[in-house]
Amino acid sequence: MYDQDFEKEYQEFNSAVALFAYIFKFRDKALVETCEHTLISILGLKYTTNIMNAAMFQLAESAPETCLWIWQNFTYLEACISLNEYLTALAIQKLISQGFVLGQDFSATADGKILINEKAKSALFQSLSHKDLILIEENIQVNEQVVFY
Repeated sequence: MYDQDFEKEYQEFNSAVALFAYIFKFRDKALVETCEHTLISILGLKYTTNIMNAAMFQLAESAPETCLWIWQNFTYLEACISLNEYLTALAIQKLISQGFVLGQDFSATADGKILINEKAKSALFQSLSHKDLILIEENIQVNEQVVFY
């Protein structure tokens, strides 16, 4: 019984992710916002955010130009905000694990931008998967003089 419920939820989640990825490809802001609001009212904010984030990861591999468009146009959506927070934390974790020093080699701003020197950037980019790199690249700013926040 439990396996059937899990399988059904898994299929429904994947269907919703595929639908959102398809909707994103239209690059229609009003359509994306309408679909997001509708899903939130039906499924709740957290579940909708998870669906949209999964769609973003899917698009990072299959349609990186659409992914970039989403980052540029929907910085205010909860899905983009939470994904940005995750990617910033991932980058910081990877940099620290590689021996780079916060405040010396890199810094993070309140809006999720990462100020980074060239050496740290190179090491970070080599340690990220292709889809993570596509998603995080917009938030990286090379800056030899790291600023504390």
